[in-house]
Amino acid sequence: MYYFYMGTMQIPIPPKELTTTINGKNETMELLGKGEVNVIKPAGLTDLAFKFLLPNSDYPFNESLLFKSKKAKYYIDELEKLKTTKTIFQFIVVRMKPGGQMLAMTNMKCTLENYVIEEDADNGFDSYASVTLKQWKPWGAKRIEVKTDKDGTAKGSVKSDRPTDGKVAASTAKVSKGQTLQQIVKKQLGNTDNLFQIAALNKIAVPAILGVGQVVQLKREGNNEWL
Repeated sequence: MYYFYMGTMQIPIPPKELTTTINGKNETMELLGKGEVNVIKPAGLTDLAFKFLLPNSDYPFNESLLFKSKKAKYYIDELEKLKTTKTIFQFIVVRMKPGGQMLAMTNMKCTLENYVIEEDADNGFDSYASVTLKQWKPWGAKRIEVKTDKDGTAKGSVKSDRPTDGKVAASTAKVSKGQTLQQIVKKQLGNTDNLFQIAALNKIAVPAILGVGQVVQLKREGNNEWL
């Protein structure tokens, strides 16, 4: 069982193939008396490519949790929005056994580099989207605060602003009637970036039927770090 997410959009029918390219940045150079040598450098940004069905028909194998009724135009509009608004989004691929056991997960921030909409009479009313994503890593200038002590010695320290609304997220949440795990995680943490880590922590399959009053753990006991 595979689940693909591009931000808040779940790919309705998981692609048959996903190509992940770890780009190398190594360089070669000629050394006198040694010939060509390889200068090893840190890996470059990762590229991801896949092709998925844009359904205009109802299929029993549609894996969408919340948008099973959405048709091709919805996904085409979402792709256009990601591209035109230059959105940085979380790309998540979850690989699970039918019983809900987690096998592996890809979870990284990406940008939508290219996408192609393919229409073919052989596909009936459906079409396909071929997309290329590129890993995104945060970057930017840092603020340095310089203070001078009583001896006249100047010392600098790097400051990083951490915006907050003053709210502290709970470490657990109780399920209300009709709530899904995705809705609970979004409400408590503000996003669903860690949906499947939380599902694995609670041994919950995704999608799953949650019982009213069931307690969902949002972080590991004894660990102050959020998942």
